[in-house]
Amino acid sequence: MKEGKKTFITVQDMVLVAVFTALIAVCSWITIPAMAGQVPFTLQTFAVFVTAGVLGAKRGVLSVFVYILLGLIGVPVFAGFAGGLSVVAGPTGGYIVGFVFTALIVGAVMYVVKGKNETTKLIVSVIAMILGDLACFAVGTIWFMAVTGTNLAGSLALCVIPFIIPDLVKIIVAAIVVNRLKKYVQIFH
Repeated sequence: MKEGKKTFITVQDMVLVAVFTALIAVCSWITIPAMAGQVPFTLQTFAVFVTAGVLGAKRGVLSVFVYILLGLIGVPVFAGFAGGLSVVAGPTGGYIVGFVFTALIVGAVMYVVKGKNETTKLIVSVIAMILGDLACFAVGTIWFMAVTGTNLAGSLALCVIPFIIPDLVKIIVAAIVVNRLKKYVQIFH
């Protein structure tokens, strides 16, 4: 490789992508049974928020892609230790695909709007994660409607409304975690 030429992904990037892909998988296995329905209540979104918040858009999206690819080939990384194309093609597959948009939005917003003090960083993190969550909800709900034939009101009642408060809690905790971890992981060279 020529000197001065930047590589797309370094060994450090690969290690971080692998670690955070594993974090997403482990968090997807943590399911709250009381909320069980067609859309499981897991810590997947929490892990995606943390991943994108710490790694940034490029490595965060790459981690989510690796997670989805592992699931597509049958590795049981999805909620309920599930894997395979049928999970992604099923009613909840849009939420899994929506994680890509979540990671992209969270990583990009946090990169563009860099805060100087801790309070600003925390506020930007929360806003970025809310925007990312909204994108995931939009993709997932449209997908759910297409696969199940449920109308918008029914889909929102099943797939969005029960998750608003839990997701806000996950966002607040994830924003705190991200702002504590970021200093240990160099995102911007």
